[in-house]
Amino acid sequence: MSALTVPRFRLPRRMLPGFGLSVACQSPRSLSRDAQTALVSLGLSLEIAGAEQVPERGPCLIACNHYSPDWFPSWWLALVISAAVAARRAPGAARDIHWVMAAAWRYPPGTWRDRFVTPATRWAFRRVGRVYGFVLMPPMPPDPREVEARARAVRQALRLARELAPTGGMIGLAPEGTAVRDAVPAEPPPGAGEFIAHLVRAGLPVLPVGVREGVGRVRVSFGPLFEPEVPEQRQGRDRAVAGQVMEAIGRLLR
Repeated sequence: MSALTVPRFRLPRRMLPGFGLSVACQSPRSLSRDAQTALVSLGLSLEIAGAEQVPERGPCLIACNHYSPDWFPSWWLALVISAAVAARRAPGAARDIHWVMAAAWRYPPGTWRDRFVTPATRWAFRRVGRVYGFVLMPPMPPDPREVEARARAVRQALRLARELAPTGGMIGLAPEGTAVRDAVPAEPPPGAGEFIAHLVRAGLPVLPVGVREGVGRVRVSFGPLFEPEVPEQRQGRDRAVAGQVMEAIGRLLR
């Protein structure tokens, strides 16, 4: 990667005081506004395909690949998609995406990062999540000690989906659950398909999004809004729903 480098993908200095104050005071911020400010401030442009697929109004579940190579920090995934979606929404329509994000960075047990970085990110992400209205999900791989925390996050997401569906709101998630260096879909963890099925049943059709390197910029591709077929039988339902969503995302990465 030559045209895009890690130093370019940073939060603009002009945003840091206001962002820091909001996090300290726990005052709400608009993610779409911050995303657009970040792109403009750093002189970054997006290569967007299928922009007409973004609904101008109405609710949706934005499902994307968890693209995060070394030059593209994972939080920029939410920023570029949020900016691209907001640009297509009609005046008066909901513009901010409520992302489902990891509650912390996880490292091998017993390492110094596990003892210090994981608790620090858990504290920081909780505060950032409150500012932007995110749902914090325990990170992958699953930890048996976090079963109840994961269940609480799922219930929170479902409550949020039921609130957003009538008002045309949006939830965003990367079903793979962990960063992927290449623009090739990975298999989501067990439970991802069931989670998506619940959100769809709550009134959020799926808007697939593929993110990868473009020509000297980040390419964001949108596919048609759809509702995955949800088998009535519980057996195999998780993989069936997750497979449909990841297939839709994969078509945008070819």
